[in-house]
Amino acid sequence: MIVAQRLAILTAILTVFLIGVGAFVRATGSGLGCPDWPLCHGQAIPPGHQEAWIEFSHRFVASVVGVLVIAVALMAWKYYRHVPLITWLATATVPLVGFQGLLGAITVVRELPPEIVATHLVTAMVVLSCVIVVAVGMYMEDERHRGFFERTRGIGRVPGAWALAGLGWLAVTFWVGGYMAESGAATACSGWPLCNGGVLPGADDQEITHMLHRYLAGGFVFLVVPALVTAWRRRGDLPWAKPYALALGTLYAAQVLVGALNVWYTFPDPLTVAHTAIAGCIWGVLSAGAALAFYEPYRAAAGARSLPRAEAPA
Repeated sequence: MIVAQRLAILTAILTVFLIGVGAFVRATGSGLGCPDWPLCHGQAIPPGHQEAWIEFSHRFVASVVGVLVIAVALMAWKYYRHVPLITWLATATVPLVGFQGLLGAITVVRELPPEIVATHLVTAMVVLSCVIVVAVGMYMEDERHRGFFERTRGIGRVPGAWALAGLGWLAVTFWVGGYMAESGAATACSGWPLCNGGVLPGADDQEITHMLHRYLAGGFVFLVVPALVTAWRRRGDLPWAKPYALALGTLYAAQVLVGALNVWYTFPDPLTVAHTAIAGCIWGVLSAGAALAFYEPYRAAAGARSLPRAEAPA
């Protein structure tokens, strides 16, 4: 079981890394470094120019993540066959990764349409959430931890609800951000927080797209603050609440700073990659918080559902 838990955690970490590599491909303009798929310039090994190797590195890491997702599913069926959520979610993640690969192929064949690039990014985040939920479930089903999580069941529902709301908001924010980056709207607004000296964008479509992303990112504060406060208030009862709140607060502050620096310095590659990677980490922390808050160990949940019948008179 420990091997399965560690493998799921490794898969989640590499998924965040994959998201960062994808951002590097986009930042360096290497999205068509390999203009065909699955080969690169008709070869299994790409030619020597930089853009091809950058794009190929993304495909390679994606392949590794795909193999790991399959391995996690196999481990789930081997060790957690009695827990339907873990086994079926781990299994469903496999075709989801296949769909992600299909989106990647469409992205290359259709030469980077912004709407497909944005969907590709959001799908990667969904894969990350699935892997994290499976990892959390494996950890909480471990006999060494089960008793504690059964005792604290229900305490984290409020911060968990805020985490779910934050994930929904971020999904829209990420889609608009991915569309903005690929459509060329990233540089439509000079200055931060204003857009070319104004609070509202002009009539230009790219300015509107750019500022929509900023408005969504700014509005996220109204979800992240309650998530932080409600988790912090429960830090005495939930051991995960304090590190969750600290991680979420630190990452959000870093994301705001990096977003501003990107505009001020006209989107240098390191800051562009950092912006997406930090966003992936925020998504991962929220996913972990929601899973820790709502996941119920299988036997405890089954016992609670069967309790009324057990108490019925003979």
